[in-house]
Amino acid sequence: MRNILIQEDVKLVESRLKSFEANTGCELLLVLARSSDEYPGASWRFGILSGFVLTFIFSLFFEFHHAYLWPLGMLFITLLMTWVGHFSWAKKFALSDLETDRECTEKALEYFHTLGTSKVSHKVTAMIMVSVLERKITVLVDEKLKSQISQAELDELIQIMQTHFKAHHMALGFIQSIESLEQKILKDFGGKVSDAQPSELKDTLIFL
Repeated sequence: MRNILIQEDVKLVESRLKSFEANTGCELLLVLARSSDEYPGASWRFGILSGFVLTFIFSLFFEFHHAYLWPLGMLFITLLMTWVGHFSWAKKFALSDLETDRECTEKALEYFHTLGTSKVSHKVTAMIMVSVLERKITVLVDEKLKSQISQAELDELIQIMQTHFKAHHMALGFIQSIESLEQKILKDFGGKVSDAQPSELKDTLIFL
């Protein structure tokens, strides 16, 4: 996971994170996850569909003299392709947007509570999570921030990151989204949202 960002980029992002927390009085979690779920169903879907297609293609070029060899051959190919389906590059072909949206949202909420809000007794908390396999970005804020920052504004942060990520500038995407969130907080709250001194949480990129 760490090879997604070079060490210099990680340092730049973490430096901007510390500056954000000092300027806003808000705790910010930055999470970079390999995936939000193992998606075992996607591996099986890939195996069954590709097994059927490959068996059909083989039937055009090969002829078995014993009919029972066809179902055995298809079973073998299906099991082989199901194993291949466990690799991320293959699994992506069998994932649906509905499935990935649900899993990324659930995992982000889990991390938001277990890594952040449940560990902070008196501070304001936000989280930016990137799930690499699904190419999904989730931005969550606690109730105090939510009272002033709309979902449309949070979606703008996601759009900023997506634009840079597509250009393979992940570090810049993180930095500019952090800057945008800082500007929104300072503007909407008229300055720091909390007088508490950061930080109770990690001031580093969290790789999961």
